[in-house]
Amino acid sequence: MRKGAMRRRDFLKLVATSTTGAVLFTGCGIGDGDPEREFKIESPVLNPVDLVFGRDNWYATAAGECGLIVRVFEGRAKKVEGNPDFPTNLGASDARAQALVQEVYHPDRIAQPLRLSGARGSGEYQNASWEDVLTELGNDVNGARGATLVITPPLSGPMGQVVNEFVQAVDAEHVTYEPEDRIVLREAVRRVFGTDTLPTLDLANTNFLVSFSADFLHTWISPVQFSRQYGEFRQGREDVRGTYWHVSSRMDGSAANADRWLPITPGTEGLVALAMAQVMVSEGLVDRAVAEQVYSGISLDQYAPDAVAETAGISAEQITELARRFAEGQPSVAIAGSLAAAHTNGLFNLTAVFALNYLVGSVGQEGGIILNPPPPFESDVPGPSSGLPYSDWSGVVNDLNSGRYQLVIVYGVDPVYGLPEALGLREALANAGKVVALSSFLDDTTLQADLILPVHTTLESWGLIAPDPGPGFQAVALQQPVVNPFVDSRAAGDILIEAATAAGASLPWPTYEDAVRAAVDSLRQLNRGNIDAPDAKQYFVMAQAQGGWWDTSETAESAPDAPETPTPAAQPEYAGDPGQFPLYLLPFPSNSLGYGETANLPWLQALPDPMTSAVWSSWVELNPTTADRLGVDTGDVVRLVTPRGSAEVPVYVNPAAHPDVAAVPMGQGHTDFGRYAKGRGINPLDLVEPATESETGALAWAGTRVRVETTGRKVRLPRFEGQVPAFQLEGAPIIEVIPSEH
Repeated sequence: MRKGAMRRRDFLKLVATSTTGAVLFTGCGIGDGDPEREFKIESPVLNPVDLVFGRDNWYATAAGECGLIVRVFEGRAKKVEGNPDFPTNLGASDARAQALVQEVYHPDRIAQPLRLSGARGSGEYQNASWEDVLTELGNDVNGARGATLVITPPLSGPMGQVVNEFVQAVDAEHVTYEPEDRIVLREAVRRVFGTDTLPTLDLANTNFLVSFSADFLHTWISPVQFSRQYGEFRQGREDVRGTYWHVSSRMDGSAANADRWLPITPGTEGLVALAMAQVMVSEGLVDRAVAEQVYSGISLDQYAPDAVAETAGISAEQITELARRFAEGQPSVAIAGSLAAAHTNGLFNLTAVFALNYLVGSVGQEGGIILNPPPPFESDVPGPSSGLPYSDWSGVVNDLNSGRYQLVIVYGVDPVYGLPEALGLREALANAGKVVALSSFLDDTTLQADLILPVHTTLESWGLIAPDPGPGFQAVALQQPVVNPFVDSRAAGDILIEAATAAGASLPWPTYEDAVRAAVDSLRQLNRGNIDAPDAKQYFVMAQAQGGWWDTSETAESAPDAPETPTPAAQPEYAGDPGQFPLYLLPFPSNSLGYGETANLPWLQALPDPMTSAVWSSWVELNPTTADRLGVDTGDVVRLVTPRGSAEVPVYVNPAAHPDVAAVPMGQGHTDFGRYAKGRGINPLDLVEPATESETGALAWAGTRVRVETTGRKVRLPRFEGQVPAFQLEGAPIIEVIPSEH
């Protein structure tokens, strides 16, 4: 052995008393207890010298709602897969999980602390030391008590606990940002099912599924979980193949998988749901008393298919057939989200659809909507929560413009990009005394910061995540660092803990890892679940090895008999005179880039859109009849004009597009965010008139009309189908669309 080398048994003794070791995945299965084989503990980078090089190590960790395992070779993350034991995804993963490797080794990662050297927003920074910036931040926090604003995503678990403790200790205000349609969804779930946690689906036992604008296979809340279940729904049973109908104003990847797509007028999902309920009641397919209780205050007889069809843009016969199939194909499930939530009547749309599940007895039952219990954390550890609605963001902007905040700390979100330009958040941040960003990349919000503190990426971080939605029972994913930090970054939790300490307001934990360990130990004290260990240290090691904790017996309480608060029927409202703006502008979350949060990763930029095969760009989808009327074809550059502004994009002529809709993907149009995202495409939210959902105050980003103008220019739209235009296959069913009159 080389002088100074560490023997294997000495290394194992070291990690037994250290907090730095990562633990290899053991694969124990749902419900299994103590694994019989020995746990193997390795340092993710500083391997003992007797470790044979060329051997793969697989470490369990987590991201979002999914448990993951990561292949690490000689200290470098190489490949991400789903954890086959974690109950939400059972080994499945998606492109975003695969791209986490690129996040670690991205050439545009912020490599060390930066201090602004030019004008705010100029992107001119100089390097700084961690010692200096943490001292500076501590002084700023101490001097801005009562005048500090903290902006994060909705946080649960230990990170949420750290932020809450920080906010209380330094007398700060805390606001959260998430995509606005999620805010509407959470309120709809609370009203209909009486729970703060999002539900899941038992598609493996469902016979009939109808989705109202929820792209559940690609972008809606937990697509990995739902895609795996969809496989069971279609092919997991020998005797029954589930039937799936999709009702929406755009054919997305989920609609393309449906047995039938009903292309409705935007914003009429709730009306179609009420018409379905009317058919089921009038034909005796469901109990009238149950329907009257579920839709209390709404006279269903006013919403017969004949009364709704013209407004909805589909025929009364189509609505009637859908209602009969839904009632007779039990167990049946109805879901709604994404575009349905993005209108001024979004809450009505979602509550009307989710309430259909009560009529067929699918709430909390096999093959139906499965409610999730609250997380198993202690009372001081936050659970799922909602973001701040757009109407309240207007108040934040007003406070910023008034000079109320001396210090703004932003972590984990990019609201300058994600909220419409009309809000003026970018300009308002210029009136804050100081802006500090905890970020890995120079996104649009980070670009407004005076001080940038680089934070660990997902594969370098500790965390404890209660999936939302969960698998129908209590489950928690343990996130552990599988590689050492690639740059000079810190954990966001550690930065806040050190800043509070420097400001004379110590938090309960010396490090963020200690906060995670304390939360895991609170699970041990429950004396239930998949892990059984004699002490806290071994319990934590087992949680690392298995990738988390779960208890299949701890399910949700029974659902209420009917929605808690009936939502009155409402029609969508749109900004823009139909005479001047004849089409509906329909932004939609991107299959790969989501709402823009992953636009910096080239693997995801290069992932083809499932309907157009387009990559690396923005485009507008137009129906062939609409394109012919305008005299444009695929690749022609057009100008989209709304009451708020204009932008130029190439056309994609899509035979499946609704003739009254101009659909534009979200995700592009960043001011910065690295070389792969900067200046690429447009952000359609900049064209949106800031109307709000009538009850929640969330942004109705589908509530704006648009005019399409030709420019006479043409570009080559990058797409995998090459230059062959999309066409309808011979013998394929004709898409039935009833165009509205303008």
